[in-house]
Amino acid sequence: MVGWRTSSIRREKELVKPPSQSLDGYKHVVDVEYCPPVSSDGPHFPLEAAKAKAAAKNAPNIKNTVEYHELMEEEMIQGLQKLGWKKIDVSFHSSLWPFFAHNNIHVKNEWFHNAGAGVIAHVADTLKQQESSSSFISASL
Repeated sequence: MVGWRTSSIRREKELVKPPSQSLDGYKHVVDVEYCPPVSSDGPHFPLEAAKAKAAAKNAPNIKNTVEYHELMEEEMIQGLQKLGWKKIDVSFHSSLWPFFAHNNIHVKNEWFHNAGAGVIAHVADTLKQQESSSSFISASL
């Protein structure tokens, strides 16, 4: 299981309470946000992160470990922000099995995990929309 903060790749200060209403026609899809690419001066591993990693390894304690994880989290977020992408927030709080989000999203069992059908429909419609609005090189199989 992965928490919302981690799975949505947001900083703690960027977290807001997810909307309780689903988007029209897509049950459990609560928000869609396009994130344009953010330019950067390239990959780096700051000296402070290297020091925090050494401290967490050589003198393991909660403070050192938390500091290292926070620095690494920020580094990962900055790296991912170099790409343009869509954040699609999904909430299964109102479903019968809210803690099986992963199984619900990919409808592992059509009867048992059918809460994810709206998410799958959203993905399919998004791909169709991209396909019709962009020129793709088609492949023959």
